[in-house]
Amino acid sequence: MRLKSAVGRGLPLLLLGASLACSACSDNGSSTPNPPPNPGNTEAHVVKGRATDATGKPLAGVEVVADNQFLGDSNVVGVTGADGTYRLDLGRAAVTWNTSASLQREFNGRTYTFDLHPRNPSPFAGNEGAVRDFTWKLTGTRPGGGFYGSGVYFDLRDYVDPSDPDQAVTREHIELTLTPTGPLVDGSTGAPVTGRGTSTPDGFGLQDLPLGRYTVTGRYAPPGQAVRPLVVRVQDQGNYAESVTADFQPVMEDLYRMDLELKFP
Repeated sequence: MRLKSAVGRGLPLLLLGASLACSACSDNGSSTPNPPPNPGNTEAHVVKGRATDATGKPLAGVEVVADNQFLGDSNVVGVTGADGTYRLDLGRAAVTWNTSASLQREFNGRTYTFDLHPRNPSPFAGNEGAVRDFTWKLTGTRPGGGFYGSGVYFDLRDYVDPSDPDQAVTREHIELTLTPTGPLVDGSTGAPVTGRGTSTPDGFGLQDLPLGRYTVTGRYAPPGQAVRPLVVRVQDQGNYAESVTADFQPVMEDLYRMDLELKFP
């Protein structure tokens, strides 16, 4: 465990602690005894918990950060042990804390970082302590918005139907199928995903897919018309083919995407 504190901000924290100590004194100068421990598994001035994968298996090496909400850049950081548990001593200052957790995984020659899902995302008072557990989720909604899964975004490079130049084409009629090639990043077995894209703030495509390596195929399937195969490639890379096998690329920490282009053969 390590303590990271903002430069020049130790004095306010020291004064705050001294003020709290004085407030616990009686008129005759004697200190009152510490209050009894909170019910349940909480400990005063401590945050602790466990990190697991989606099946409940403990995760070692997860970095857990307790973020001091009173002093910026003043965090307590620890790492889970082999049993997935952690315990962080927060000190005696009566401030509010938030906790977060992340882990890194090597996958197909790349290093990926993942935020873990908090079972309870609420802040807590340091003098009360808290239990905060975390789960590694490959998909699902984040508490603050967005998804744990990654996005596949694509575009149709043809503006008209080659077989009918008077017929405009649209990417909304593209149907993608993504088939996992090997296990997903957490070692689990993935399932094929088939879907049509929608417009999102990040682009046109499919959102919230579990991170893995996928083989992608596409077809053009407008309602009431014959389905036609498309060729596909990673954006601006290589030649078009009936299928392409691709990985998700980092955009920023814990944000990954796959960008594709499709066209008629």
